[in-house]
Amino acid sequence: MEIKNRKLFKELVKKLTMELLDEEGLEEITTTAAVPGYQTPFAFSSKDDEKKKKKRLKKSTGYKFVTEALDDKDLKQINKLIRDVVGDILRDIWLKRSAWK
Repeated sequence: MEIKNRKLFKELVKKLTMELLDEEGLEEITTTAAVPGYQTPFAFSSKDDEKKKKKRLKKSTGYKFVTEALDDKDLKQINKLIRDVVGDILRDIWLKRSAWK
């Protein structure tokens, strides 16, 4: 059988598959067709794709990337704010502990 087009190729594949099933007596075939692919774009991208990624994120979210870094002064201020908020939460829990019983 000469393969001239896609239809003939499909017929040949079906014919060979049926012959194999008949010869081997296979009752079940498992495939990887049901395995989902990666749903994260750029999961295996290189450094060259970084510009494309940033452009795509900017377009989809409307935000732009900030290139400035946090210095020690900023980190100390953030740590102080977090410490104050956590302290307030723990104080409130301590004061309201009798209401839980």
